Amino acid sequence: MSGMPQTLLLPLRQALTACDEFHGPRQLYAVMGVDKLKPFQTGLPGADNLGARVDVTIEYLSEKRHASGENALVLLLRILGARYDSEDERHGRLLALADQLEWVKDRPPKPEATVLEANPERAHMLWITDAEKMLTCARAVARVEVPRFRNGRQTGMTSGTGWLIAPGLAFTCWHVVEVLGMLETSVDPADLQAQFDNTLLTFDYTVVGKGLQYGVAAVEHPTAGTQKLDYAVLCLTDRDNMPLSDRGYLYLDVDAPLNAQTSLYIIQHPLGQPQQSIGDTYVGPSPGRPERILYKTPTEPGTSGSPVLNRVNWRVVAIHNGENEAEGFREGTLIKSVLKDLRQHRTDLYDEIMRAQSGKE
Repeated sequence: MSGMPQTLLLPLRQALTACDEFHGPRQLYAVMGVDKLKPFQTGLPGADNLGARVDVTIEYLSEKRHASGENALVLLLRILGARYDSEDERHGRLLALADQLEWVKDRPPKPEATVLEANPERAHMLWITDAEKMLTCARAVARVEVPRFRNGRQTGMTSGTGWLIAPGLAFTCWHVVEVLGMLETSVDPADLQAQFDNTLLTFDYTVVGKGLQYGVAAVEHPTAGTQKLDYAVLCLTDRDNMPLSDRGYLYLDVDAPLNAQTSLYIIQHPLGQPQQSIGDTYVGPSPGRPERILYKTPTEPGTSGSPVLNRVNWRVVAIHNGENEAEGFREGTLIKSVLKDLRQHRTDLYDEIMRAQSGKE
């Protein structure tokens, strides 16, 4: 019905049908002759039955206004409501409908939409099939907990995110396992080794109190003072009853043609919390750092080391490093640069990873 919100139309019909004034044309004509309804009396269409009488009245009055600016249908509802005693159920119902209809009619006109109403930011929605792939990837992502050691004593705990790149091998950021303080430039080798020895990776940490922990047998690459790309390769201590080979690992998208339409998802443990994921778009190369990229995907402290996944195929394109404050975007090291570095300095690790990557998904 023209000009009438569907959410109001049914209760309005029911309320007017229950009014005595609509049970005959003469009774309705008499009501239309009082007070501010008089200007609309003669133009009211006739109808042969109760239902039709209600419908033509709603249609006729809903878009008309009195000289005072009041909507004609709202006026009718208020006049009818006042005719019934306050103890009569129709009294309250008619006045409530008048208030609701008045609010709808007096709203400012809605501007022409230039974007989808429910998605003003044009955010990328996630297909259910994508969600299934993301959950599969999530099994290979873990929270990384690193104790901070100084002078042989544990002085705190920090966290990041890591992920399996091959059975028993995981990537994270070097700064996650190094745990430098704000004014520090290096960590004593003994303290650094204590941090490595006591690092734990927790997989399946989706809710508090859940998860499977694995220790670190060795930080295979790089060593202190030799890292350039802020990544680390961890060799994990396996568990006989829950072998890492059953968990799977992430696949790489080394030459992804990244552009402004590329949607990048990050599976992460922000602030050490249970596993979460969010996506946004690629921005471009990091200025002056061709080995890094920028993206809009939201992150928090504790996300460092996370896989940056290309939504097209759910393969990793970069390792998340943190915030590029100068540019105002998040930043990650391209997986292509990481593999190039490994091929140059640790051929054995590079070959192990590439053998895993050439296997069936």
